[in-house]
Amino acid sequence: MPLLRSLMLMATCLCAAPAFSMERVMRWEGTPLPLTMTPGQELIVNFGDDVRIAMPAHLKSVLSTASLGGRVYLSANADFNVTRLHVERLSDGMRVLLDVQAGTALSTLPQVDVVLPKHIGAPVSDTAATVSQSQALKMAPQALLIRYAMQNLYSPTHAIEPLSGVVRMPMGLTNNIQASAFPYWAVEATPIAAWKLGNDVVTAIEVRNLSNSTQSLDPRQVALGGACLMRSCMVSFVYPEIGAVDGESASSTAFIVTPGPLRQHLLPVEASRG
Repeated sequence: MPLLRSLMLMATCLCAAPAFSMERVMRWEGTPLPLTMTPGQELIVNFGDDVRIAMPAHLKSVLSTASLGGRVYLSANADFNVTRLHVERLSDGMRVLLDVQAGTALSTLPQVDVVLPKHIGAPVSDTAATVSQSQALKMAPQALLIRYAMQNLYSPTHAIEPLSGVVRMPMGLTNNIQASAFPYWAVEATPIAAWKLGNDVVTAIEVRNLSNSTQSLDPRQVALGGACLMRSCMVSFVYPEIGAVDGESASSTAFIVTPGPLRQHLLPVEASRG
């Protein structure tokens, strides 16, 4: 009887234990990876490759993110429910989904390693650091510019990776370029800042929803002319959709890389509407 009573007590304890426990090593196989955080404690997610992270606007007040050397640094200052973050591997555009939540009662780890599929035809490397450096050297200048711009806008100063030859430049744009650049969406498009590397210029633009419904942001629907018609430009959004007007996720940021200033590639309002 004492043995039976002990076994029953152990079973009760196991049933009462939390059903979810975050793993130290996770493998990306197409299923969103669950991550838990404790407010006030930093979580480091190691991908082994240079990545950039996008999160919905409503988390900006409670979650800070930084990406540096293949690692993503997450810090929460308050509890929040499960929210999906998008992580993109810069070398090939592969996306990883993270389902993140924060709570004082949640168990957490200081670091999690995410194992990503290998690049097809990529050379085998001895260390993740070597792989990351090799891929960074192979990144197109346009991708490097977008990464630099994102870090300048959203990362703390110590997490901004230097980019040789890049300079800040004036934009020469109006306060709202929706009609000429984003004519297919009911948004307000406010230019934020621009940086130049060689002949390439990246312009950051806040895109804010003006409608009562969620809108998907497709880079192919951004209206650009000039050299961009020959596909020598690049468009990327921090978050691939924006929520309804006045909501916490109603805005995103577009990064447009063009040969020369963006103003030279904007279509006349009449042409963009047609």
